[in-house]
Amino acid sequence: MFRRPFIYIILSIAAVIGVFVFGIFRAGGDGDIARAFLAHLGASEITEAYALLHTDVTSTFSFEQFTTATQNTATYTDVSFPSLSFSTENGTRITEVVGTGTTADGCESALEFEFLNGEITFFDIQPLCRTQ
Repeated sequence: MFRRPFIYIILSIAAVIGVFVFGIFRAGGDGDIARAFLAHLGASEITEAYALLHTDVTSTFSFEQFTTATQNTATYTDVSFPSLSFSTENGTRITEVVGTGTTADGCESALEFEFLNGEITFFDIQPLCRTQ
């Protein structure tokens, strides 16, 4: 008599855990996208970095503006994102990653990225380390 409700409870708990683990796994990939973005900037691969931006960003921030703002970006040799938050609603995943990046010559930047389904909707790099 009590078996069925118990099974439903267990299945519900398993489903919630599965959704949470899946969300963490997918959101963790956004940190990798942020790292790739920084690597492209450091290698002067501006086109590749620009391609990682969401269309809402590229519609207001032209390629020329992006190039001017990010030219001579130094290569970040150590990047970490200890803070990651995400939410998922109706198939839309919003993620925020916050951390730091350090270049080989010791310049350190605070990093903040926001994503919509894996595309960068916002980034802030303060200060942006540049090559000498």
